[in-house]
Amino acid sequence: MPSSTDRRLTFFGAAGVATAAALALGWVVRAGTRRLADERAQLFDHMLHTMDEERAALAHHLHDGPQQTLTAVRLMTGAARDAMRSGDAERADEALTRLDGIAAEAAEELRRTTSRLHPVVMAQQGLVHALDSLAETVREEYGVAAEFHPPPPPWEPEEERDSAIYRIAREAAVNAARHGRPPVDIRLERADGAVVMRVDDAGGRLNRDAARTGIGLRMMRERACRIGADLELRSEPERLTSVVLRVPVAP
Repeated sequence: MPSSTDRRLTFFGAAGVATAAALALGWVVRAGTRRLADERAQLFDHMLHTMDEERAALAHHLHDGPQQTLTAVRLMTGAARDAMRSGDAERADEALTRLDGIAAEAAEELRRTTSRLHPVVMAQQGLVHALDSLAETVREEYGVAAEFHPPPPPWEPEEERDSAIYRIAREAAVNAARHGRPPVDIRLERADGAVVMRVDDAGGRLNRDAARTGIGLRMMRERACRIGADLELRSEPERLTSVVLRVPVAP
C-alpha cells in the first residue's frame, strides 16, 4: 500500500502535469490569438494599400482628363470672347463649336470615370454593369485585354451578395492583370442552384506568386465566408488560372 509520502508525490506529480498542460494550452491559445491578430492587421494593411492605389488611379484620371479639359475650356472661352470683341463672328463661332466638343468629351470622360467607381455603379446600375465596368477598368488601367461575359437577363439583385461578388471579382481581376497572362475573362452565371462568378487568365503563377496566395486570397476567402460561398482556385501552369466563387441560392 502506498505510503502518505508516495501519495503526496503522486498528487503533486499529477498536479504538475495538469499545470504544464494548462500552461501549454494557454500558450497555444495566445499564439493562435496573436496569429489571428497578425492576419487581421495584414488584411487591414492590404485594404488600406488597395484604397490608396484606387485614390491614386482616380487622381491620375482626373489630372489627365477633366483637369486638362477644363484648362482647354478656359483657353477656348478666351478665344471666343476675343473674337466677339473684334467682331469676327466666324472665328467666334468656330471657337464655340470647339468649346462645345471639348465640353462633351469632358462629360463623357467623367461618366466613364464615375461609372467605374464602387459603390456608385453598384448602387445605380447593379452587379452586371459593375462587372462590365471592371473589365473596362482592367483594359484601361493595366493595358490588358479583358472581357466580361454576363448572364442572360433578368438578374435578381441582392445587395450584400452582389457587393461581395464584385469585390472578390475586382481582387481576382486586378491580380490576374498584374501577375497572369491576358486575356482576363470575368464570367457571371447561374448554374446548379448557385450564382457562379469566375475570373480566368491564360496561365498565371498561382502557385508561385505571393500576391495570388497571400493577403489578397485571404481577403477573398473572408468575403466569401461572410456570404456562405465557396471559393476555389484552379491552376494549370502556362494554360489557365481560375478563381471560382459559388454562392448557393435559396430554392
